Amino acid sequence: MTKFFFRFSPITVSNPRRLARPLAAALVGAAVALGGCAHKPQHTPIADGPSYRVVTALNRVSPAVVRIDVVMRTFSNGVPNSFRAIGSGVIIDPQGRVLTNFHVAGRAKRIEITLFDQEHVRAKLIGADHWTDLALVQLNMKEIKRKGLKFSWAKLGNSSKVQLGQPVMAIGTPYGLSRTVTRGIISNTDRYFSASTIDGYETGQFNNWLQTDAAINPGNSGGPLINLRGHVVGINTRGARNSNNLGFAIPINVAREVIPQLLVHKKVRRSYIGIHLESLQDLQHYFDLSHKEGVLISSIDPDSPASAAGLQPQDILLAVNGHRVDARFPEQLAPIAKLIASQPIHSKVALLVQRTGVGGRKRFTKYLTTQRLQSVVAGQHSIAGWGIVVRNLTDAYLRKVRLPLVKGVLVTSTRDGSRLQRAGLADGDIILRVNRTKIVNYKQLRKVAARVDKSPHSVVVVIRRDRNEKTLVFHPGHQH
Repeated sequence: MTKFFFRFSPITVSNPRRLARPLAAALVGAAVALGGCAHKPQHTPIADGPSYRVVTALNRVSPAVVRIDVVMRTFSNGVPNSFRAIGSGVIIDPQGRVLTNFHVAGRAKRIEITLFDQEHVRAKLIGADHWTDLALVQLNMKEIKRKGLKFSWAKLGNSSKVQLGQPVMAIGTPYGLSRTVTRGIISNTDRYFSASTIDGYETGQFNNWLQTDAAINPGNSGGPLINLRGHVVGINTRGARNSNNLGFAIPINVAREVIPQLLVHKKVRRSYIGIHLESLQDLQHYFDLSHKEGVLISSIDPDSPASAAGLQPQDILLAVNGHRVDARFPEQLAPIAKLIASQPIHSKVALLVQRTGVGGRKRFTKYLTTQRLQSVVAGQHSIAGWGIVVRNLTDAYLRKVRLPLVKGVLVTSTRDGSRLQRAGLADGDIILRVNRTKIVNYKQLRKVAARVDKSPHSVVVVIRRDRNEKTLVFHPGHQH
């Protein structure tokens, strides 16, 4: 069995502005060494053929493609750290909005855009959606006006019309080399991956991918995949490790659905019912199903709407609110997951289900109320005086680690030698109470920490570790 390991493809650098020069100098040196004699160029008119179409398409889109330099924050050993990274993006409208990847700009603390004419402009995040790995960034239009700068924007195409074998080009900043173009074809129009993560954030659950042999390398992330009409048909996102001809782009129709929600809500709101789906493959006869009928429910989340409604693993989902579903093949799973997620939050959903047991096969309808879809992870925050980094708890995280749904704050890292570490606090602990105050989120913990640090009395912290509660005691005061 062949295993594929995928990497997301921004490029992380310590000094991104100096990266392109030595690489370009090395390429020029290699060309001189191989060239030998000088050669007078021959000026041949461009024929009205495939090459002409390539140049025309690039002229339409390239001026809208930007380099994105970001500063991101990570946390380790109980303290925040910053690092720089480079990605790509494409301007999509005259208002100066830039479409890119979530893993490029979705968690950035500082964003700087390099336009086609190599002018630099500050930008800010409008909204981001890690589930589709998309983000929307706003150019600083006041700075644009003050500097007298101009920019172009690209036209979004229709990814549903992309065909197998169709020529495409990827534009971006691989390895910091701005305005780089690679060419290839669409090698698959509906590639499926089981759900993966970016730094713990789930992605790819609700869409399939465009596969291309146009090179997509670190730094290409967020740049456009275009057709020969000069229309953006995808957003370049990931490449296959140890391969030069396997790249993957988010279909632009996915972005078309996400962008309006990012503009209004800064995120995409989705519903959750707590079922995990699996394609039937050759199991249709085993479950006595008709051709192109049903999808297998492989597991049920505890304390979820599906669990409360009495759904069970090995049930067959036949319809959602009267909409028939089937997934014989893995490529059919994402549209079903999207159908469920697109139901209004806190709305009633009717699921037609088939269950096979000792008594034979029976079909019935289960009604349940959707909840808001949550990520397993949330943003990290530092409580500097205590030497800890924490995250707000989500129900999705508690379900994943099979813990009861409680309120509290998750400890993700502790500083060596800090007061709480000496008191016994460890990564993965959940802070439930400080003295007699129940802790429900990071903001409350920060306020309580500031208050108790001024007290001369000992501080009692109640934590949950695995399924047990534990009481820790430390003394307030300045950290040594």
